[in-house]
Amino acid sequence: MEAGARPQRSARLDAAFAQEVEHGLTLAARVRLVVLAVVGAWVTFENPYPEFLYFYPYFLLFALFGYLPLLARSDGRPIVWVRYLCLLLDMGLFTLLVMLPNPLDPDVLPPQLRLRFGNEIYLFAFIVASAFTYSPALVMWSGVCAATTWSLATLAVVLLPDTVASMPSSGAHADAVRRAVDPHTVFLNVWGRQVVVFLVTAGSLATLVQRARRLVERQTSAERERANLSRYFSPNMVDELAQADQPLGPTQQQVAVLFVDMIGFTRLAESLAPPAVIALLREFHGRMQAAVFAHHGTVDKYIGDGVMATFGTPRTGAHDASNALRAARAMCEAMTAWNLSRTARGEAPVAIGVGVHYGTVVLGDIGGESRLEFAVLGDTVNVASRLERLTREIGATIVASDAVVATARTEDGDVESVLAGFAPGPPQTLRGRVGVVGIWVA
Repeated sequence: MEAGARPQRSARLDAAFAQEVEHGLTLAARVRLVVLAVVGAWVTFENPYPEFLYFYPYFLLFALFGYLPLLARSDGRPIVWVRYLCLLLDMGLFTLLVMLPNPLDPDVLPPQLRLRFGNEIYLFAFIVASAFTYSPALVMWSGVCAATTWSLATLAVVLLPDTVASMPSSGAHADAVRRAVDPHTVFLNVWGRQVVVFLVTAGSLATLVQRARRLVERQTSAERERANLSRYFSPNMVDELAQADQPLGPTQQQVAVLFVDMIGFTRLAESLAPPAVIALLREFHGRMQAAVFAHHGTVDKYIGDGVMATFGTPRTGAHDASNALRAARAMCEAMTAWNLSRTARGEAPVAIGVGVHYGTVVLGDIGGESRLEFAVLGDTVNVASRLERLTREIGATIVASDAVVATARTEDGDVESVLAGFAPGPPQTLRGRVGVVGIWVA
């Protein structure tokens, strides 16, 4: 992905954001109730009886507008336009509240003065509350609604016959003071400043919410890419690849190498339809992979009906040889359980051969820059492959080299329980290799 490019949106991510908007609306409605309770207490304290009673019906309507978006549904789905309508109703109702005279207040002030009390700051509470929805569009809409309703209220006052509309000027100081103390003066520059701040605040919050959504999208995309990598690489390789800035290796280190192959696969596949062949391989590979991963190994590659696994890549561990032997045992146990279910379904059992060796390998990325493959190379790999082939010749399920058994015994005092059932076999001369290899068979 190019730097700065927006990750592709998925249906699951869109559904998650939609759910988060629902949760945000619920949270905003609950917060609104708390805010209304606090403001209601303050209004009751600030205004004498019975003037404060005038505000209570408004508070009930504000509470209703907070829950209406959650209640408005069609076929079980939220009606999105209701959310936008309720924000407009919120701003309009609040503007009426502060601009209309309180009928329970005997002192009726000129409407022009109502624009000077700073009540517009409460509109910012609605703008901030809209951020709970995690929707940039709703946040921006809240700013537009605040600017629109407050502008309409200001316009209504400006159109009154006794209103004196004023703009800042370079006139005499005495004239400026006269306008300031005149209760019928409306300062248009103040109105302009209010509208600008409404829109800037909403735009800033909408941008912040959008950035938060982008961060979630990028994180989700990274996790999705990581999950896709895990389909092809072992968990330890995924961690290494995710943190690496440069190609891995090359390096030389001690590694246990394991090969496992399905015996008689060609003959078995001839009697199966192509989909059944693929299903068989996926089941087999899945069970072998699980045994490797459970013992901290890496699946190096799938070779037809075989699997090559390494223990000690990309980083060596304290129990690589013993883990390889445990994985070999786990593969045999997995095959026993699988064959029980296969025979119960009237299917032929499947046999495997496993070869394990320990020694020095060369590992690193090979291939071109656009297509790299992590490879483990060397005589150790060849020996492990030959030992797996040897299982057919001597009728064993597992053939392990002296080297892997000896190393496992130095690593782990409990490895003897894994070696129970192994017996030393006659030294073998392997094709393409000088000398003999001591083996253990099970």
